[in-house]
Amino acid sequence: MKPTRIAPQQLARAFNRNLETVDSRLGEFLKSGDTPTTAALRKAIARLRTTYSVLPRWARKDPRTERYLRASKKLSRAVGDVRDIDTIAAWTMQLSEGKDQRSLISDLGRLRGSKVRAAILRAKKLRKLKSPFLDLGAFDEHEDGKRVDKVEGRLSKRVDKEFEEFLSTQEVVVMHSLRKDSKRLRHLLELMERGEAPPLLARLRSIQDDLGAIRDHDLVIDYLRSRVRLTSTRSLIRDFVTKNRGQGHLVPVSA
Repeated sequence: MKPTRIAPQQLARAFNRNLETVDSRLGEFLKSGDTPTTAALRKAIARLRTTYSVLPRWARKDPRTERYLRASKKLSRAVGDVRDIDTIAAWTMQLSEGKDQRSLISDLGRLRGSKVRAAILRAKKLRKLKSPFLDLGAFDEHEDGKRVDKVEGRLSKRVDKEFEEFLSTQEVVVMHSLRKDSKRLRHLLELMERGEAPPLLARLRSIQDDLGAIRDHDLVIDYLRSRVRLTSTRSLIRDFVTKNRGQGHLVPVSA
């Protein structure tokens, strides 16, 4: 992969734009907390964190910036919990109407309410922090963008390694690492994108889609297994696995 230089000021502009997006999505989430605003907030935080990871060291070590990014990470996890409940709830809409569906919908409603309240607390804490917008002029005397190439190379090697390991072991821990690192690498490539998108972006999206589908299936199965008091849980799991077996495919990063 050829080195791609991106000026530090461009990184700073991207970071500031992502901050503005997080601020906007934060307000929308606090007003609504519905599925679209939850997903949009989580995506905005992920892009902000990717941009932060390639800033010069002096910018990343600014105390105000560090505090904001730590708080945003905690919020992202809380919002992710809400997203998981929404994923399971979407599956329940496919069930035929009946006692089981009503029981699941009621239970998931209570769970979502609890998760949303926890996420709102995190969101309010983040909003109290002053957004650490970067001074573009401060970047003139510092690094030339080499860190971007370093992080990109490290992520590319990690994704390749995790992909091969997942194909051979099918371990859940490896799958989660591959999914997260693929997302980080894709966001980084999109940050540097100029003109036509590189083929690697399409392959990363394919990996993310496939692994995301697998994870969503696991979420539903784990939830059903936790619902032991439902007499039909075993048949629901069997039906779900049967309908979703074999869906999706994986495309190697190095292909």
